[in-house]
Amino acid sequence: MNPIAEASQKIIERLSWCTASRDQAGIASDLAEREEISEVYGLGEAGLFDEFFYFLEELGIMKLFMGLDPNRNQRSSNIKFPAVILIYLMRIVAGLRFFWHINPVILSSQSLMRLVGFNGREVREGTSARGRKKPVAEPCDDSDPSRDDPRPTPIRGPYCPDSIAAYIQAIAASALERLFNGVVTILAAHSFFPKKIHALMDSSEIQSTERCRGCGKVSKEKAPELRRRKKRIRKVLETVFGFKIWVVWDPASRLPIALRFATIEVSDVDFAGEVVQQAVTNLADHATIVSLAMDRGFIDGKFLWWLHDTMHITFYIPAKTNMDVYADAVSLTAGGIRETREKARSVGKGSNKTTVVDHWDVVGIEALTSAGFYGELGSGSHQNRKDFTANPLNAVVVLDDPFKRNNPDSDTLVILTNGSVQKPLEVYDAYDARSEIENALFREAKQAWFIERPARNNADAFRSHVYLTVLMMALTAAFQTWMDQQDKLAQKGQETGIRKFREKVRQENGNKLIVFEGDRYAIFDAYEVFILCGTNVRMPTGVPESISKRDILLKYGALRE
Repeated sequence: MNPIAEASQKIIERLSWCTASRDQAGIASDLAEREEISEVYGLGEAGLFDEFFYFLEELGIMKLFMGLDPNRNQRSSNIKFPAVILIYLMRIVAGLRFFWHINPVILSSQSLMRLVGFNGREVREGTSARGRKKPVAEPCDDSDPSRDDPRPTPIRGPYCPDSIAAYIQAIAASALERLFNGVVTILAAHSFFPKKIHALMDSSEIQSTERCRGCGKVSKEKAPELRRRKKRIRKVLETVFGFKIWVVWDPASRLPIALRFATIEVSDVDFAGEVVQQAVTNLADHATIVSLAMDRGFIDGKFLWWLHDTMHITFYIPAKTNMDVYADAVSLTAGGIRETREKARSVGKGSNKTTVVDHWDVVGIEALTSAGFYGELGSGSHQNRKDFTANPLNAVVVLDDPFKRNNPDSDTLVILTNGSVQKPLEVYDAYDARSEIENALFREAKQAWFIERPARNNADAFRSHVYLTVLMMALTAAFQTWMDQQDKLAQKGQETGIRKFREKVRQENGNKLIVFEGDRYAIFDAYEVFILCGTNVRMPTGVPESISKRDILLKYGALRE
C-alpha cells in the first residue's frame, strides 16, 4: 500500500486524548448485520494528519507541544489546550491563507474535530451555551408568542476562533524556544541530519502592518525603477514594519537547526553568534556543523574570528566592495589558483529545446593580510598600532559565472573563507548553496505556509505563529523522510513540497469514509461500506473484480478462515 494511504489509517487510536477507539472488525460486523450506525463522514483532509500525529507521538515530540500550555485560565474552562494546539497546527499544515478560515474549514469538519476529541454534537452545537441565544423576532399576527422560535442559531464549531487565537498568543517566548530546540535535538538523535552538516545561515523580514502592536520598523532604500531625473537615479526611502528571523538551516535534510526572532530593525550580526551557538547545542554530539555559508550582512570581524578560533567552523561569506581585502583580492587574481568549469544544460521544450553551456572561472587567493577587522578585537583603533599584525584570510574571486554573464555590470564577487582555496570551485559551490535557504525556506514559508499571517496583529501572535510555522515545515519534511516517500519521488525525478503532498493526500483519501458508533470508529474505502451493507459493486477499485462481504470481514479480522 502507498505510504500516504497508510497515513490515513493509524493516528486516531494513538492519540491519547481522542474520545473514540479503533474497532475495525466490530463496526464491519455491525454494517454486515445491518445494525444502526451513528455517523459517517468523508475522511478528506483528516488523512493528512493521521500518521503524521502518530509520527510526532512516536518520536516524543507531541509531549513537547503540550508543554506550551500557557495556563491562561485560572478557573475551570471548557477550552483544553491539547485541542487548541492541534487545531492551530492543522491550520498551518492545511495552508489556510487567513486564520479565520479555520471556522468553515477545520472547526466545522466532523472528521478533523473527531481527531482532537470532539463528538458530532459538540461540533454542531459547541462546547458551551455561549452564543446560543436566539435572536428576538417581531411576532406575526398568526404566531403563538408562547412558542419558541424553532430556527437554529449558527454555532462556531466546538471552539470560538478568537479563543484559539488568545491561547496561541499567550504562549511564552521561552516556551517556544524550548519547544523548537527540543524538537531539533530529537530529530538529530534520530539521525535526520547528516553527521557532517554544511549549514546555511540567513535572516529574513517578517513584515506586518503599521498597526501591529509591538512591531519594529526600519527605513530602507526602495528599488529605483522608473525614477530617473536628469540621468540621475533618485533615492526613495520606504518604511517597513514587522519582525526578523535568523535561521541556521541544513540544505541536505531541509531542516532548520536553530531560530531566533526579533523586531525588524535589529542588525543581522546582532544574533549571529547566538543562533550559531544554539545550533551547535541543539545538535549535541549527534551531528557537527563543519561549514557555514552566509550573506554579507553577517560580515563582522569578531564573529568570523569566533567561528574560526572557538567554534572551528569553516565560513564562506562575500566581501563588501568598499573593503581593503576586496580590492586586494581582485588585484592579485593573476597570481592566484585558477580553476574553470563548463556545464551544459537544456533550455526550452519540444522543438524549441536548445542546449546552453554555462561557464565558471574562479581564482583562489591565499593568506590575504588586508582584512584587519578579522580578529578577536574586530575593527578599531588597534589596527593603527605599529605592532599590529592582521590574521591571514583566504579569498576566491569569481571572474565569470552564469550570474555575471546575465548581469555584466554587476560587481565582481569575492568570497572570503578561513578554509582552503586550493580548489576554488568547491568554495564557490559551498557559498552558492546559500540561495537554497532563501528559496526553499523563506520564500516557501511566505508564499505557501503564510508565515506572515498570524492569528492576531501583535508581536506575541507573530512570534508564536513564526515558531510553529517553521517547526511544522521541518516536521512535515522529516515526516516525508520517515515514510521513505522522498526516495520514491526522487526515482521519478519529482520535486517534493507541501502543496504536492497535500494534493496526493486528497487523491489517496478522497474515497475513504470514517464511521463512528458511540465511542468506536473505523475507516473504510467507500466501496467496502456499500458491500458490507449488501450492495454489489461491480468495479470497486475502478476495474471489474469481485469483492464479497466475506472478503472484507476476513480482511479486518471479523471472520476467521
